[in-house]
Amino acid sequence: MKTISRTKFNCIGSMLEAAKKFGVKVEIMHEEKNLRIFHKNGKSIFVKGHIPDLNSFISSKIVDDKGLTKCILEKNKVPTPRGWIMKNYKKTLEMIDNGKMKFPLVVKPIDGSQGQAVIVGIKNKEILIKSIKEVYKHNRRKKGRPNSFLIEEYILGDDYRILVLDGKVLTTILRKPAYVVGDGMKTIRELIDEYNGQKGVSKDQPLCPIVRDFEFEKNLIENKITENTIPKKNKIVYLRKNANVSTGGRSFECNSRVNPKYKKLAIKLAKIFKIRFCTVDLIAPNINKYEKFSIIELNESPGFDIHEVPFAGKSFPVAEHLVKAMFK
Repeated sequence: MKTISRTKFNCIGSMLEAAKKFGVKVEIMHEEKNLRIFHKNGKSIFVKGHIPDLNSFISSKIVDDKGLTKCILEKNKVPTPRGWIMKNYKKTLEMIDNGKMKFPLVVKPIDGSQGQAVIVGIKNKEILIKSIKEVYKHNRRKKGRPNSFLIEEYILGDDYRILVLDGKVLTTILRKPAYVVGDGMKTIRELIDEYNGQKGVSKDQPLCPIVRDFEFEKNLIENKITENTIPKKNKIVYLRKNANVSTGGRSFECNSRVNPKYKKLAIKLAKIFKIRFCTVDLIAPNINKYEKFSIIELNESPGFDIHEVPFAGKSFPVAEHLVKAMFK
């Protein structure tokens, strides 16, 4: 398999390379808005950024809404963390006092992406209130539902992302939260800056910078360390609990280890949501065993760079399969 340079890769470029390989003409409709039309055999398909027009508008809107997605998962008796759509943190505190909601918890925006304002493993009311306020800030920035948030029970396990296209699983990755590896000399701050400063680490690359935000700060406090702490040599220090690659996590291809039942479930979910191209995110203690897992969400416009160029493991030519699917 051809080795792809991580420092030169991006999803849009991969789509254009795939188009060229399969004789697809590409017309730029609006460069600033990243809108193109791919033409072949009299058929034309819009591509916005790296996402082709494969999924229906309604299906995409449903999957984008984490609360609605959770509702559909529950109705289909698919394991998913218990969750509540809330509009008032005082009501949330009342539910905790009444025993209807128990720590540890996760707070996230209802309409969110890339791990932004996702606070994981909340253990007390003080952090809960601060976490909700972080979601409020995110909502204001993104012009989302101003005082709404999703709160879920916290599920222990590893974070997996299964990529589905037209009823088939293409590949699977394990996502690990942002971390640094000690050398016995540098502080955590120095190790982060060293990692973030290396060639190939950028927001538009498969390796994204480690983000310093509220989730990051909370995790340091919980682990009783600071950015001035010097980790021992070869010690792995995880800097957050959410494993989104966009906040500094890393992807490890693991498709051959996935229990076939997970793949069947991912395909089934794509059919339930009537969506052609998506990822299915799940938490499981062991991807070899079909047990004790929870489906977290689906993503209808996934960045596939972490599948084409994982941090470790086999790369998968997602763009080529997308272009083929566009002109079936």
